[in-house]
Amino acid sequence: MALQRCTALSPEEFRSSVLGRSHLHTRAAELKEGFADLFSPEALEELISSGLRTSSLRLVRDGVERAVDKGCVPEPGDTPGAAPFPSTDGLRAGLAAGQTLIVRSLHRYHAPIRRFAHELAAELGQSVKVNAFVTPPGSQGVDLHFDVQDVIVLQIHGDKRWVLRRQPIRDPLPAHAWFDIPDRRREELRSASEPLDDLVLEAGDTLYLPRGTLHSPMAREVLSIHLTLAITRTTHHDLLTELVRQAVDDDWLRAAVDPDALDADPRLARSILVEAAGRLAAVAAEVPVGDLLWAVRKAAFREQTPEPVPVLPASGDGPAAGGHRLRDGAHFHTAPARDGLMLSVGSRRAQLPAAVEPFLRALRRDPVLDTDRLAAVLGEDGARAVAKALVDMGLLLPPAGPPGRA
Repeated sequence: MALQRCTALSPEEFRSSVLGRSHLHTRAAELKEGFADLFSPEALEELISSGLRTSSLRLVRDGVERAVDKGCVPEPGDTPGAAPFPSTDGLRAGLAAGQTLIVRSLHRYHAPIRRFAHELAAELGQSVKVNAFVTPPGSQGVDLHFDVQDVIVLQIHGDKRWVLRRQPIRDPLPAHAWFDIPDRRREELRSASEPLDDLVLEAGDTLYLPRGTLHSPMAREVLSIHLTLAITRTTHHDLLTELVRQAVDDDWLRAAVDPDALDADPRLARSILVEAAGRLAAVAAEVPVGDLLWAVRKAAFREQTPEPVPVLPASGDGPAAGGHRLRDGAHFHTAPARDGLMLSVGSRRAQLPAAVEPFLRALRRDPVLDTDRLAAVLGEDGARAVAKALVDMGLLLPPAGPPGRA
């Protein structure tokens, strides 16, 4: 259980009393295991030297971003403007100058963190993205600010001081992103907040922050490495945004308005807004809820891609290991369709026999497809065809076999 690695509370207690409500500092001694299997200084060195591009890296000090491609040599044959491979000399010099190195989107390409992020996302029902922050002694990457995602910090190496202040905006949305608002507004928000806590994360400690919590992290006497798990919460605003998208069949909502006329008559503008709200309420009463929620979930998990599929085709010359398994991080939606079942996986859709529905539902409890029972229902050929369709749609991974010819 990924969540149980981050807190000493039970998952139920964390969700009911902490999630979205208050910050929580958990010391390493309260946790059952550390995080060395997820990330370490050695893993960082290996990642940087084994093929990362500069697009995955940032150098920041005191809120000012520094060029990370200085001294990089373009790779012949790359598309013009493509991110080069980093110069390790340049990165070392940046750290020596007090710059924080940010390694972005570890959930996409670092297998241990990818598995951990998928497991945590499945437990919380929210997408999870992971960045690493490497801060030299006595330095600070970014001053006091807040995030628009909930955050779990895993202290990997060294220690870091965190100064916290209360949320100046309750549950901020992406439109409130700290670095997108004017300096004057940022100063107003800082002034409106109150002190909350001043703590130090030692190696192995964790810290949970609800979105909007102002925080100012700073390394102390030694180099600090921590992971930030950014949890994007689905909101009422997300549901409303999707509802507006699904209201495209209302003729009145599609009709044009005259902005000049609305400016000249505020009462007319107000009446139109009230009418629009009423029409959206009518759509909300009729729209298929399952379809709307699926659209919201697709958008929420768009940037958290499922685990990779085998690139090389199996040869079929050797025994396959295991059965067809649900991909970590894969999401799907089913809906009744004429003469069958409509399955949606990402942007892909396929109609399947209605008899497949219980097997898809079972995948939410047990990720291995029961192909024997499926064959008893559909016949051997039918079961093979369905299993292949689910693999082609990206929902299942095929049984592992030796690579061969396509």
